[in-house]
Amino acid sequence: MSQHVLFVGAGQTNLSVLKNWKKRAPNHVEWTLVSPSRYHYYSEMFSGYIEGKYSLEDIRIDIKAFCQQHGGRFIEEKITAIDKNRNIVLTESGKSIQYDLLSADIGSRHAGGSVQGVREHALFVKPHNEFPTTADKLQRTEYPVIVGGGFSGVELALSLQVWRQKHDMKTPVTLVSATSILPNEKQDVREQVRNLLDERKILIYENTPVDSLDAQIIHAGNEMISYGEVLWAEGNEPPLLFDYANLPVDEKGYLLVSSTLQSLGDPAIFGSGDCVTIEEYPVWRKDDVIRQGEILEENIIRALKNKQRLKRFQPKKKHGAVLNLGLKQGLYLNGDKHSISRRAWKWKTQMDKNFMKQFNKS
Repeated sequence: MSQHVLFVGAGQTNLSVLKNWKKRAPNHVEWTLVSPSRYHYYSEMFSGYIEGKYSLEDIRIDIKAFCQQHGGRFIEEKITAIDKNRNIVLTESGKSIQYDLLSADIGSRHAGGSVQGVREHALFVKPHNEFPTTADKLQRTEYPVIVGGGFSGVELALSLQVWRQKHDMKTPVTLVSATSILPNEKQDVREQVRNLLDERKILIYENTPVDSLDAQIIHAGNEMISYGEVLWAEGNEPPLLFDYANLPVDEKGYLLVSSTLQSLGDPAIFGSGDCVTIEEYPVWRKDDVIRQGEILEENIIRALKNKQRLKRFQPKKKHGAVLNLGLKQGLYLNGDKHSISRRAWKWKTQMDKNFMKQFNKS
């Protein structure tokens, strides 16, 4: 009798499992990937896209074609409920899909719901399939504002400013941060990036938490900041799916999984990426996702073969990142080492292109 593995969400860990599926999975296993969009948009390349370095096709994966190529089925639907007692999920259109194993990699939602006016007036990076439209609005508006001083906000502000200067847009990008920019990095890193923001003539408001938005004004303490379009890039919230699944979640609502990436409430349900909290390692960083993909792949295969002993995820001891700063400059971060250079930009560009080649093979 055949088994059915249901992959919910086209995140990086789920895709990394499926690209090796034909080589590793038992012959009697069928699989389906369900995602609300036919395309997966790779957010690591969004800054390059908004700068004008990448086309739409450069930054997205055709999930339907990918599934066909790797022997699976694709359903373009949004999952609205998981019934772990009956091993089925329900879709927004009312379909039910049975599974033997389920792997959830659906990412997180944008935050901002607690700030008055954000839901009504702001643009967001997520869902990722809407980002091309968001980028166009930010490029064309007279007064673009980005709220969020983390990696995403800084990358997008610098890259957007490059596009606007190249296209003779007279007004600069404004960056608003509730904290200092890049608050988790060392002081000298923050100073280097702050100097670059100044050099690019980006207006910066640091340590300026937003109180509310109306149709044209951001209210932040004593500051009143005008905007044409505002991108909210500050913080994440858990997906709503697990609220109704009767599965253990953390205090914020993220799916709780063990270091084997299995739900604490049902070993037939796996979870990875931004939608989960790993019980043994509640804090992990984005560069751990590759390792999660390796563990997820191995453990799903072992579970299908009824093996009792599964591998356990451990985060890296040292974390690294490379940011695109626009104009062929990159910020390299790795432990105590950091630098801004063209070499870092080349490295990031090559890594991103290599990632996409794995999934867009003809």
